[in-house]
Amino acid sequence: MHEPVLVGLLIAGVVAAVGGAIYYSQMLERRRTAALADAALRLGFNFLAGIPEQQLEALGTFHLFKRGHGKRARNLMRGKSGDAEVVLMDYQYTTGGGKDSHTFRQTVAIYPGAGRSLPEFTLAPEHFWHRIGSLLGYQDINFEASPEFSKHYLLRGPDETAIRAAFGAEALGFFAQNLGWSVEAHGGALAVYRSGRRCKPEEIQPFVADADAARRALARG
Repeated sequence: MHEPVLVGLLIAGVVAAVGGAIYYSQMLERRRTAALADAALRLGFNFLAGIPEQQLEALGTFHLFKRGHGKRARNLMRGKSGDAEVVLMDYQYTTGGGKDSHTFRQTVAIYPGAGRSLPEFTLAPEHFWHRIGSLLGYQDINFEASPEFSKHYLLRGPDETAIRAAFGAEALGFFAQNLGWSVEAHGGALAVYRSGRRCKPEEIQPFVADADAARRALARG
């Protein structure tokens, strides 16, 4: 077989494989959207398949929305959880580029008014490099009363005194027993999510219950 013909066949094969992968990914996303629409109906929530990036700011000025590029929000659900309004959505962003790029996908619960009584803060799982940073002066608010919380979480914010008051026994106990959460309180709103973890449609209801438990723990301090 002539070399130009072989090269052409290889290129065609690569193009077909890439096209097939894209089609399969799009098919899975369509199925996910349909399943989440059904989950929203069962919860009594309104559903919107997509939301433009420029409208994200209306949901809150969270650090999550300022990271990376290629930001996408979709499968938005809005309703009531307990006594609070909540907005759920799939959110993704990408860091880096080319072979070094990485896309983070997570299910996010946003409580538009739940942060009004809370100081601004960011809470995230603590990693080894955070511990190194704290030795170099990187802020990490720790609590002697809860070594488990301090071991597993990085807590930061501009008003440390107010943050310590907000993280009373109830909040410290909840997060010490429930690891892996990220929480942001900014601009009067509260965002609760597990970074890089997107719920399966059948996990939406328990996710709402867990996120609401985190919100209520913070409300009680």
